[in-house]
Amino acid sequence: MYKAYFGLKENPFNINTDPRYLYLTKGTQDALNCLMHGIEARKGFILLTGEVGTGKTTLLNRLLESLHQQRVASAFVFNPRLNASQFLEYMIADFGIECKSRRKSHVLFMLHQWLLNRYQAGEQTVLVVDEAQNLSSQALEEIRLLTNLETSTEKLLQIVLAGQPEFEQKLNHRELRQLRQRIALRTKTLPLTPEETCGYVFERLRIAGSKGEELFSPQAIDAVHQHARGIPRITNLISDHALLRAFLEKRKPVSLEIVEDVTRDFSLDEGELLSEPLTQRRASSNGHGRRRTHGSRALRRAGVRLQRRAEQPVDGSPVGITQMKSPLFVYGYGPGGLPFYEQTETIATNERGGLISMHTPVEPGQRILITNKENECSQECVVEFVGARLGRGVDVAFGFPVPTPQFWGATQTEKESAGESEKACA
Repeated sequence: MYKAYFGLKENPFNINTDPRYLYLTKGTQDALNCLMHGIEARKGFILLTGEVGTGKTTLLNRLLESLHQQRVASAFVFNPRLNASQFLEYMIADFGIECKSRRKSHVLFMLHQWLLNRYQAGEQTVLVVDEAQNLSSQALEEIRLLTNLETSTEKLLQIVLAGQPEFEQKLNHRELRQLRQRIALRTKTLPLTPEETCGYVFERLRIAGSKGEELFSPQAIDAVHQHARGIPRITNLISDHALLRAFLEKRKPVSLEIVEDVTRDFSLDEGELLSEPLTQRRASSNGHGRRRTHGSRALRRAGVRLQRRAEQPVDGSPVGITQMKSPLFVYGYGPGGLPFYEQTETIATNERGGLISMHTPVEPGQRILITNKENECSQECVVEFVGARLGRGVDVAFGFPVPTPQFWGATQTEKESAGESEKACA
């Protein structure tokens, strides 16, 4: 929502793994070079580790993009919560190997023949496994056995294992010693230095469309680094919220004061950013004679309000309620007149509104602005119901001024490609 205000074409600090936004520090370039060398030299196992949020998955996506350009066949397993047989099935499917039988012996035979054919044609094959610290010992043993698929001189399958630092500790277990001994190369992703944080922020702004205007003061960037401790993911979160705060207050560039205000909304510990803001920002007021209900009764009342709106469609067609979790940003002004913003997700939705859980106090009749993080649509809404304070927060039902089914629909890119107006989301 702040893109036009700062002259940007897209959000520069989305928390995703877009390889276009990979900032190649010396350490990141060294890690990428290590991975490419291990694959080209057919080293077998290569290990990539790094703290949470230091860019491992983004680096892997850049690696996979490069491999695709070189016509290297690759499989990317990003859900390690699989047993050994599920892991094999997923890998085979991602490689595009057709195997009518699900028997393990047949699957491995087909894989071996396919790898041999590729090797004889001079082609490389790579398996990339992310979040490897969550793999079971049985799945890791299955992966180790895949390196037995080899010729007398070279490995047929190159395997990149990426995980958090505790994965290295896991590999020290005795039952995994055979796998540990087969790891030929090891590399790491590291936190950013102060100078690298400055370059990181400016590079992401440039890619997002900035023309060189100073959008962050030097003091603000220093503060971002200090609070993020060099972790790119946290740097993104703080920078994104700082731009939003500056937009709401109509200020340029982002100042030290804005960054400090933003970081007070987060709990930072050991370089990790908790996903929810502090809950005790302001005591909830009951001073308007409103009786608060509790537990499931509050949820039912909120649902009834959604249902009543659903039963009153403009065109006479019925509108149902969908239970779904959609990530949102919520913006508004608190009882004291201070702006707030909060990350949450929906509990239920329909084309006339939704039900969410919030930590920031709001009142029935209050106007708030919500942004769907998945498609970047924004919509002003009215709070229709406020429930009791539960462990997850307060259930809040909100309504759109007019039915807006597209708010929960396709991505903004898909809308633009279809020629739809951005006004449908504003």
